[in-house]
Amino acid sequence: MNAPQHTEPRVWTSPVSQTLVGDAGGVLLVVGRSEETSKRIESFLRNGGHPLRCGWTDDLADMEDVLQRSPPDVLLCDDTHSVGEVEALIRRANQLRPDVPVLVIGKSLSPDKVIAALSIGAKDLVSCEDLDHLRHLELVVLREFVAHYHLRTLRLLRERLLDFEQLHSKLLAGAADAIVRIHEGIISEVNPAFLRLMGHADDSELIAAPLIDFVAKEQQVRLKERLRVVLKGKHNGEALEFHLQGKDDRPVPVSAQLILGNENGEKVIEMLVRSLAPVALHNPVPGALDTTFGSNTIPSEGLVQRPTRADLGGRVGFLKSISSPGAEVDGPHAAMMILIDHFPALEERFGLTAAEQVVEQITTALKQQLSPADALFSFSPSEIGVSVYRPAIADLEAVGEQIRRELSAMIFTTRDHEAQLTFSVVVHPLAGTEKPDQVVTEVVREARRLSEKGGNQSAVIGAAAKSSQNDREEARKAAMVKKAIEDNRLKLAYQSIASLEGDSRQHFDVLVRMIDENGKELHAGEFLPAAEKFGLMKNIDRWVLARCLAIIAKRGGGKEAPSLFVKVSEDSVKDAEGYVRWVSELLKTYPLKNEEFVFEIKESILQNHVRKARGITQALSDLGAGIAIDHFGTSANSVQLIEHLPKISYLKFHQSYTQKFNDKDLQRRMSQLMEIAKQKKIKTIVSHVEDANVMARLWQMGVNYIQGYHVQEPEVVLLASEFITKAKSIHAPR
Repeated sequence: MNAPQHTEPRVWTSPVSQTLVGDAGGVLLVVGRSEETSKRIESFLRNGGHPLRCGWTDDLADMEDVLQRSPPDVLLCDDTHSVGEVEALIRRANQLRPDVPVLVIGKSLSPDKVIAALSIGAKDLVSCEDLDHLRHLELVVLREFVAHYHLRTLRLLRERLLDFEQLHSKLLAGAADAIVRIHEGIISEVNPAFLRLMGHADDSELIAAPLIDFVAKEQQVRLKERLRVVLKGKHNGEALEFHLQGKDDRPVPVSAQLILGNENGEKVIEMLVRSLAPVALHNPVPGALDTTFGSNTIPSEGLVQRPTRADLGGRVGFLKSISSPGAEVDGPHAAMMILIDHFPALEERFGLTAAEQVVEQITTALKQQLSPADALFSFSPSEIGVSVYRPAIADLEAVGEQIRRELSAMIFTTRDHEAQLTFSVVVHPLAGTEKPDQVVTEVVREARRLSEKGGNQSAVIGAAAKSSQNDREEARKAAMVKKAIEDNRLKLAYQSIASLEGDSRQHFDVLVRMIDENGKELHAGEFLPAAEKFGLMKNIDRWVLARCLAIIAKRGGGKEAPSLFVKVSEDSVKDAEGYVRWVSELLKTYPLKNEEFVFEIKESILQNHVRKARGITQALSDLGAGIAIDHFGTSANSVQLIEHLPKISYLKFHQSYTQKFNDKDLQRRMSQLMEIAKQKKIKTIVSHVEDANVMARLWQMGVNYIQGYHVQEPEVVLLASEFITKAKSIHAPR
């Protein structure tokens, strides 16, 4: 699979190229008649320290599918196609993905040929005929990779900037505090709160007017001086008290923070304005903030009757509610802790009395959101304990996030202040065996930890929650696997099974991987357990086999075609007749030759289904496939299993034989099993070989094949039909 190592000194590459390619990796797609071209390029680049992966196709439709679904970093078109075909490929590629750089691969380089390649839309002409040409190709590929990376980064940053500007506009419009943006002394933007403060219905009378026109005359000089020094970077963010002139020359005493910013390279000042006038509590002015709960605004004094802390139970009551919920309450029970984030800063800004009023408003809002069976308890000045009852565990786990979201959307007001707060909420579902002190300690500790990390988060903790969470997580992964199969987001990786006897034929263990919806590559251990639990293994088995057959057919087979070891799950063994029938139908279009497939089944599965195992191994062997027992040697009946299954071609020993290689008892058993394998002419494989000394000793023992990271890491060998881009993190700005 790999071209020979190049020992000559390699060319210097730029630090930027080494950082982007060396750390992140990348993907190339070669369009041409020979797969050897892509192998040669990939081998040379990898030997040079660039973990770029090379896919290959010889079909225009495959190329179009790749470009539409998951474009590579660089596209290379082999000019073994006619010139007209190459031009058509480049034109189509530029139509589908104009950002993807396209290179033409030729047999030789000359000024005329380079000009011809550039004239049909290629970025450059390269060749891989000899070492010098490969060095040139390396530099060109790195150059185009970096250029493509920077172009993607630029587009992504532009999108983020647009999102940020849109979000800023929304936040500005919905902010409770009045905000004015000033550019060179001229008002460029105001939010609705500032319009209400000034008594205007729309911004037409304010925008494009000098700010100074709306300041009391005796204070204009003072404000001008403050604007001037803020533009120089002094007194940035410091509060300044003065009087604005509202509609009909109504004086509006305010406290304003002038904050220096930058917009399109020019300095702007954003002024955060808070009114110093007393708020009319019982008869709000027309156009003022709606003080109903429906508008997500919590009113100040006098509008509703609020509970005080004296109305709530304390810590002792909270502990009692956890230990004895009461006979009248039915259904799952949980302890919940709600912590007001950054409460000391709120007390500093509002004052102790006003901060206490805010806590009472929060308590009022909570009582409206909770059910009658739930109970609130004052745990500390900034912490509220809640005893929660719901019909199901899932409802308990959802209530914390719901409360956090609802409270965070509200605006809390006192006579002189308004605030939109965030909260850290922790829910601990109770199984009935927990100690109340321990539960309270855990919810308080977790809520405080979340708040210290920035707050505005919710969490579910405790053994009862973990069990439910694990079930939901496995169900989520199973749904993700099912969707990945439907969207063709599985792919194959191959790990070499190296011969210790000089066998010229290549053998590869086929591994399955999955690309999740965020572009992250997951290894089998991260999703196959969930697939097994939810009955998806038969689908995965068939997908892998069909994909392997497509690879073999694409490469033309032959006497020296690689032998692929394909795993068979317990679900497929249980459905032995259906699986064999499906395989037989699949192989009608391409009969197997000389063990191109070796079906690999775990010893434990074969032991549990001996009758079906005998039938499936016999049928698959009759179709021209080999049979391997995986995880061999773990049972006391390993030898008897070989007797029951006469069609075995390979025995792959369990990894424990390698990991505990110096264990004398294991070595003795391995030698006994090796001797039986030799008598029956069954070849042996030892996996997880990660040490040269172990490899040498295995050779002395007569092991036929070895496999592991010391031999070769699993490697993705891509056809266009299975070509999927690397994780999105590769393309994200660093």
